Amino acid sequence: MKKILISRNKLCTIMPREAKPVICIGSFHWDEIALSSNLLEKGDDSPGTVHKNPGGVAFNLAKTMTEFDIPVLLGSVVGDDAEGQELLNIAGNLGINCELVCKVPGKTGKYVAIEDPQGLVAAIADCNALESNEDVLLLRLTEWIKSRVGSTDISGLVIDCNLSGHFIENLLNVRYFNNFPINIASASNHKLDRLNYFEVNLKTTLYLNKLEAISFLAGQKNKSFDTAEIIQNLLGRYKRVILTDGENKIIDADGSNVIGFTPQTIKPHRITGAGDYFMAAHMALELLGYSREDALQNASFFVRDKIA
Repeated sequence: MKKILISRNKLCTIMPREAKPVICIGSFHWDEIALSSNLLEKGDDSPGTVHKNPGGVAFNLAKTMTEFDIPVLLGSVVGDDAEGQELLNIAGNLGINCELVCKVPGKTGKYVAIEDPQGLVAAIADCNALESNEDVLLLRLTEWIKSRVGSTDISGLVIDCNLSGHFIENLLNVRYFNNFPINIASASNHKLDRLNYFEVNLKTTLYLNKLEAISFLAGQKNKSFDTAEIIQNLLGRYKRVILTDGENKIIDADGSNVIGFTPQTIKPHRITGAGDYFMAAHMALELLGYSREDALQNASFFVRDKIA
C-alpha cells in the first residue's frame, strides 16, 4: 500500500486496487491570476501579484488525479505556438498522457482572473483554440475509442462544460462513450445551458456549486432555491449530484440516499481551481475504493490545503 499526503497533518492510505485510466476532455490553457490584498471595485488600480500557471478545467482535473496515481488521458486542443508546446511538456512531465491533445495552427488559449480577499472579482476565458477545433478533437477521440472497442480498460470520462453543446451532443452520439460513467464539471454561469445535453445519459454524475445550480434551474441568480429543492430537481436529470457551497455543507446525492460533510472554515489565499481540485480528489478516492463518506471528507481536506 502507498501513502500520500492528503493534508498537512494527515496521510491517506491508497487501497491496493488498480485504478483504470480516466479520460479528461475539455480546456487546457494558461492561467494568469492577479491577486490583490485590497477589496476591489470597478475601475480600481491595485498593487498585487500575478501568477502564470498551466490550467484549464480538464488539465486541473487530470493533474490532481495523477497525484493519487490515477492514470489519466487528457483530451484537448492547444495552439502550435511555443506556449502550447510548453504546456504539453509540463503535462507530460507530470505523468499525464497527452496523445488525445490536438495541436492546431494558432494561439494557445488563456484564462485571466482577478481575485481579492473576498474571492473572484472577474475572469475571462479565451478558449478559442478549443472552440474553433472541436471537430478535430472529436475525430481524435472517436478514432481512439473505436480502436479499443470491447476493452474495459477505461474507468470513465470527465467532460468540462467549456466544450460546446454541439460537441457534447456529438460525443454522446458515439455509442462507445456511453459504455462508461460520465462525470460533468460545470464551467461557469455563462455556459450552464450545456448541462442540458447530458440529460439522456443515465450514467452521469454532475459536480457544481450552489450558485451554478440555482442559475441553471432558475435561469436567474436571484431566484431562491434551498438545497433540498436543488437536489430534487437535479436528480430528475442526472444519476448523481455532488453539490458544493463554499464553507457550507457538501452534498453527495443519488436516487438512494443523500450524505453530507461540512468542511472546516478557512481563509483561502486563492479561489481559482478549488472546485477542480475537489472534484478530481473526490473521483480519485472513489476509484481507489473509498466509501462515499470517506471520499467526501478526504477530498475536502485535500482541497482545503490546496487553497489555504
